[in-house]
Amino acid sequence: MHDCDIEQMLREREAVLIREHDAALNLACFDAGDTILDVATGSGRMLLQLLQRGYSVISGDVDREALERAREGLGDLADKATLVIMDAHKIQFDDDTFIAATLANAIHHISDPAGALDEIARVLTPDGKLLVTEFNAEGFRLMELHHRMLGRGEHPKGEMSTEEIDRYLRSSFDSVETQEFSIIRAWVASSKKRRREADEPFGDSAEPEGG
Repeated sequence: MHDCDIEQMLREREAVLIREHDAALNLACFDAGDTILDVATGSGRMLLQLLQRGYSVISGDVDREALERAREGLGDLADKATLVIMDAHKIQFDDDTFIAATLANAIHHISDPAGALDEIARVLTPDGKLLVTEFNAEGFRLMELHHRMLGRGEHPKGEMSTEEIDRYLRSSFDSVETQEFSIIRAWVASSKKRRREADEPFGDSAEPEGG
């Protein structure tokens, strides 16, 4: 495949991701005055959409270079974001700090994703809301294709399937709304459960689902 064809496919994928993250934010329906913790900044795609909607955002990633690249992509909104070095497994904020948080297409890059989700739940207020997005089967198929065409090797699929993400969120929050899009799935989890129930390690009390 020619370079121009690959570039076109990447542009099309990016346009789809932007549309579907936008739809996921509509599903989350965060309050206008919320300060949102954006975990695992990555490319900054979700961060940019949050800023464009006028939210106050603290966005963190363990990779300093990723933060710099994300800041460059924010353009005129760069001075509106607070970017911090942050390990998703050891978030530097106190319990019950944030009313809203996002974790966008990052679970497949995170080791011990259940531990990272535990940390995000910890810093959410009892009535806080978490938006999680992750590639679905079609999204992972497309990413694998792109990686092969670009000579990057196998695209990571992560340690937690979409079924396991769903089960984790339902075990940790009282309310979970989910929606499937063309290449991602989104979950909006709210009202975290008491540390329980949550004190049981994820997966110890649940029968594994197929796949």
